Amino acid sequence: MLRSPLSFISSCLVAASLGGCDSLVPGPALSKPAGALELGERVPRLSEQDAIGQVLVRVSRGMPDYRGLLRNPSAEIVFKDEEATGADRMMTPRLERRLYALNRLVRREWDGVSVRVTEAWDENGEHGPASAHYEGRAVDLTTSDIDPTKLGRLAFLAVVAGFDWVYFEDRTHVHASVRR
Repeated sequence: MLRSPLSFISSCLVAASLGGCDSLVPGPALSKPAGALELGERVPRLSEQDAIGQVLVRVSRGMPDYRGLLRNPSAEIVFKDEEATGADRMMTPRLERRLYALNRLVRREWDGVSVRVTEAWDENGEHGPASAHYEGRAVDLTTSDIDPTKLGRLAFLAVVAGFDWVYFEDRTHVHASVRR
């Protein structure tokens, strides 16, 4: 049911006295602490391959598929880049869009904190044989302040940001990936 703008505004005025307009808008209320994934939880509750599709090729520099990856230029997102090659900035356009959306949510959630990418595209074969990192469709994430108590909430925010598969993998990071 669509509401007229005037009806929505008057409803918000009434709801403001009862706790705000979050209850009038569908979806999770991001200002509330209730949304968090538990350690080991994945959304959706499928295998990564079932959720995002199988990995078809290990993309390497010089391959035609490599030209389909974007270099994320964001100064607001922290990239660990321990390889010192810029590989952690390389990703598919879909992954980049979800990462920007997640960073906006994180910056609204915690003052002075942004997303930190510890791994994105993997050119060194550091992941399992069917890893979406090889196609630039997966990221390993923390917050910029490297606070492990925020990881469950970060995982929840990744779901809200539209990642196709999110896994609170361990106490050091969240893994998130996208379809092609």
